[in-house]
Amino acid sequence: MGYSSNAPSVGLKTDMELRFLLLLLCISGFEAQEFDAVVSREEGQRLIVECRYNYWDYSATPKTWCQLRDEKCFPLVSTSYTSYGYRNKDTFGRATIEDHTGNGTVTITMEKLQVQDSGVYWCARYYPPNTMYPLMTIKLDVSKEVQEYDAIEGQSLSVQCPYNTQDYKEVKKAWCRWKGQTRCDVLVNTDRRYYGYQNRAQKGRARIHDDTQKGIVTVTMENLQVDDAGVYWCAHYKPPSFYLIFEVKLAVTKATTTSVVPVTSSTGHTSLVLSTASAGVTPADSSSLNSRSTFLWLAVGFLINKTLLAVMIALPVRRRNRLRGSTQAPTNLEFMGNGAPEASTGDLSEGERS
Repeated sequence: MGYSSNAPSVGLKTDMELRFLLLLLCISGFEAQEFDAVVSREEGQRLIVECRYNYWDYSATPKTWCQLRDEKCFPLVSTSYTSYGYRNKDTFGRATIEDHTGNGTVTITMEKLQVQDSGVYWCARYYPPNTMYPLMTIKLDVSKEVQEYDAIEGQSLSVQCPYNTQDYKEVKKAWCRWKGQTRCDVLVNTDRRYYGYQNRAQKGRARIHDDTQKGIVTVTMENLQVDDAGVYWCAHYKPPSFYLIFEVKLAVTKATTTSVVPVTSSTGHTSLVLSTASAGVTPADSSSLNSRSTFLWLAVGFLINKTLLAVMIALPVRRRNRLRGSTQAPTNLEFMGNGAPEASTGDLSEGERS
């Protein structure tokens, strides 16, 4: 009997401990979080979320839409009770919540999304001021419009990613290569150590710098190769989770010509620095071609000058020789158009008779 009386208390204690551990994991949100939905949006778009609950039990319970940060969930907008009764719809800022008590559905709408809206959210039952029971956990990734770039082997890619310094100033940042689903392979990342936040890092051909004052992460990839082509994320990094800041789609082709051409995106957030030398026409080839062309023109000019000089010398000599050999009347020189003067002899009266 002693054993029987003790068994339930041990079971109850174990059950309470398990519930407590599960609650801690749920509240921490980031480290061991499983999401009911992962949603990707571009800046300026709208997010609509519907979460269901048991309306028989909770139709009169306030609901909230809150964002998980630093192991707490901060309400953005909530339903509430007023002196007139239950207020089932409210708007605050860009967020609106509406509790459809008749069918047990809460609808959340967020307008004009921004990159800094990226994060983990709860749609939850709310017992003010600090007690919440999540109905649904949403991971939201908001990025600027995907930028696509074509690069040549050997060039460098430089990307600048702006973020909200108020919320993410010293959150680790990462540059990772997207592999689909939920996998993103980290190429380089900033880090937090016991002596402070390390805002610079380099690994292989990739380096990262987080300017925490301006709220800009700069990522550079040098000496690009064809197999570097793919999709990359500039992201907030809370291992093992990534929160997208900026997405880049990169294509890399074999080099064919020598060029040093700076390229900047239309948004001004990214830039390509093309700075490679490769096969093709080189500056030395071009100068050699120009030298040959100059020599050819000089030779042609020299021959033309020689020809004109010879003609100018030959014509007076020819006229003197004709004048010495003539026994007839004095010669009249007649100019026929633009040609050389031609000698004409004989009496004018003979010309009239004929």
